[in-house]
Amino acid sequence: MKTLFIKISGIADITNFVGIASTVNGDVIATKGRFCVDCKSIMGMFSIDTSTGFTVEYPDNATNFEQYILQFKAD
Repeated sequence: MKTLFIKISGIADITNFVGIASTVNGDVIATKGRFCVDCKSIMGMFSIDTSTGFTVEYPDNATNFEQYILQFKAD
């Protein structure tokens, strides 16, 4: 599993993120503080504040997903 800290602002970006995460074969998990949500769940992703950043954990072989989320990489 790989991890990356990202920030996503905007409803359209979150919706697209969930759509791309849904294509990953395996678990994609968002962690924010003490909360962990399934990135394949639109309700789950809207339940956390993605604009201030969160950690996403995804399978090592999810190269297309990784290329997509790099645009949201936070410092």
